[in-house]
Amino acid sequence: MVFVCWAAPLGWIVMHSDHSVVPLTWGVILPGQILCALLTFGAAVEYRAMLSSLFPRNGFWLGYLWLIFEFYLDLLNVSLPRNLDNYILLVVVALEAFIWGKRSQRTRWSRASLFFSGNVFLLIAGGSLLSFYDSPFQDAFIRYSSPWFRQTGIFVMLASIVACDTMAYFIGSLFGRHHFTSISPNKTVEGTAAGFFGSVIVSSIGWYYFRSPLYPAFVGPVMGVVIGAFAQVGDLLESLIKRFFKVKDASGIFPGHGGFLDRFDSLFFTAPVVWLYFWFIDRFIL
Repeated sequence: MVFVCWAAPLGWIVMHSDHSVVPLTWGVILPGQILCALLTFGAAVEYRAMLSSLFPRNGFWLGYLWLIFEFYLDLLNVSLPRNLDNYILLVVVALEAFIWGKRSQRTRWSRASLFFSGNVFLLIAGGSLLSFYDSPFQDAFIRYSSPWFRQTGIFVMLASIVACDTMAYFIGSLFGRHHFTSISPNKTVEGTAAGFFGSVIVSSIGWYYFRSPLYPAFVGPVMGVVIGAFAQVGDLLESLIKRFFKVKDASGIFPGHGGFLDRFDSLFFTAPVVWLYFWFIDRFIL
């Protein structure tokens, strides 16, 4: 509770700040973008720790260098041609498997697959979080002049995810009778449905008040549908990962809340599809 009391206001201030953390002659990098990068790297640290429990002798730290390189390019709005970033990661993964995995010939493919897929997911999730500070997502929402409430779009998205998680937890705990999946024994059909509709309701309300008049009315409710579905898939995926590595929490960095992957699993998994949704709207609907 103490953690939430100081972390939530601090996160709010950072998210809405529009002051660049670097000189404007270098470009514009917002505090919220730095926060997105830190969340992603925190998740990368936790994932490396879980991987290391299976493969103690490793060079998984190479993944940090690749993520730093990719985020540096992303923040500078520089992209490599023809997805060469994934090829670079493939080279990094191959080096790790051949150099540090030589004592475990039969598990080289397993460690390479886990190392590659985890880093690709983190890059996609982190890059999508960064993109919420750019078009087309920013164009879809109005921006107030108040420094305390600049990022209305990000606020609506986060509120929808929180509504989904909160409704799923409380309704599932109070009224859940039918188990939804064996991946998470506490997941119920009632809680899942409540989380889905909670997301749609909050997203629809937020879209009604904060949307740009250039965008059609259906965009907000459909965004709620997307979030309501994928936020819960992300939660199940994180449960599956923890079961695979046989851990209760990804880490204990947030007292009483687990780690980055525990607290932000829904956000990490939902961010890419929300960004893709607004890209589709901007490209084919407007």
